[in-house]
Amino acid sequence: MPQPLAVVLDTGILSTIGDPKQLGLATLIAVAAIFVGFMVRRIWPRAMNPLLFGWLAATAFVAALAYLGVPGAALVLWLFIGAAVLLGILALVFN
Repeated sequence: MPQPLAVVLDTGILSTIGDPKQLGLATLIAVAAIFVGFMVRRIWPRAMNPLLFGWLAATAFVAALAYLGVPGAALVLWLFIGAAVLLGILALVFN
């Protein structure tokens, strides 16, 4: 028997947005991921495109947390993917 719509919506990303504790967890994950990306960018050699590898390190950090089942990481992962798509579109338009 299919689940009611309220139960389905309460178990996804919408429940993360509605719960202040989960939203705070997502914010902390985003800040930690940005810090990881910044540190990789500072350490990475300049000849090997450190901006790209910093972004990849931050996304890999969030993806690993989402894979391990941290609920707030899914929201942050979707935000990172959306930002990457937006930056790709902007690069195509303004290049």
